[in-house]
Amino acid sequence: MKRITKRIKVATSLLLMMFISILTFAQDAMPEKVDVNINTDGGATWYGQPWVWAIGVAVFILILVVLTRTNKSKEV
Repeated sequence: MKRITKRIKVATSLLLMMFISILTFAQDAMPEKVDVNINTDGGATWYGQPWVWAIGVAVFILILVVLTRTNKSKEV
């Protein structure tokens, strides 16, 4: 009984691998050339400006300082 199930597993695996191989060879060999232009507006976006990043870092540091400072009037 074990030999039969082993042979069925081998045969099923072989058929599955052949089917996958046929599917991969069925793909197009040379796809047609696609021209993609990502710069449609011609200008930089708001997050591409250096001053936006500088302000963002400054605000982040300010929030970090406010959240991590200790209130000395409540400490005994």
